[in-house]
Amino acid sequence: MKYKINAFLYYDATEGSLKLDDNGTSDTTLSITANALLYVLIQNPGVMTRDSVMKQVWDDNGLVSSNSNLNQYISLLRKTFRNYGIENIIVTIPKGRLEINPTLTIEVIDNNILHPVLQQQLIHDELADKQQETSDKAKQEKSTEISVDKNWGYAGLFIFIFACVMFFISHLSESASPQGIKLTAVDHDRCELLSIEKMINTAVKEGFIKSFDAVRTRLSINCGEDERFLFYYGDKLQTNGLGRTFLAHCAKHEDNPFSYCENYFYYAWK
Repeated sequence: MKYKINAFLYYDATEGSLKLDDNGTSDTTLSITANALLYVLIQNPGVMTRDSVMKQVWDDNGLVSSNSNLNQYISLLRKTFRNYGIENIIVTIPKGRLEINPTLTIEVIDNNILHPVLQQQLIHDELADKQQETSDKAKQEKSTEISVDKNWGYAGLFIFIFACVMFFISHLSESASPQGIKLTAVDHDRCELLSIEKMINTAVKEGFIKSFDAVRTRLSINCGEDERFLFYYGDKLQTNGLGRTFLAHCAKHEDNPFSYCENYFYYAWK
């Protein structure tokens, strides 16, 4: 599903991309969750409740929703569209409601491909129709018997897995307790930055920050409030790029500081 926003910005919901006619210079790839949120709001013009949005983007896809997580992705989308000169892509309305900015012009230019967000709902609806058509009493009795057999099978599997877990826990209790990974806070002028390694001197710290900024800039990620980053790269001498590189872009949360993260891993960063 493809759209043209304000007659100059192309949004491909299947790829999760934003593009201009500039040979890819200003292309942006949205994360899976940010893409799903934008697509749901575009597909439901007008006012939506926050609960409805969280259900379609998170709950219906087997994810745990929360208002703090929703606020985080609204903020990320607003920042992304601001880079294209579009302010306030998502409008918040009192009493917990949202809508895509009604002042925008959104044109459908290709609707041949169904976005993955709606595939699950389509399958669910088709299965519901088939179940209503096959309500014969004999088939229901047979289905009940099969269901009982499956439940016994699931119960046996659960007992087996539980026994394995208990054995594993018992085995671990006999050995020394593992030590957790200690994170080092790295001073950065714009971002809250963490490392799994110690900054042993100024040169190491400056090289770490320089490499972090290079990766963040290449991925078009901006620093914001209530956000933190965890960064690692393997080739400290940079003989052939940064080597194996990992970046976690996380939203702060009162229960777990790393509950909601967008993770990027590259086997060989050039």
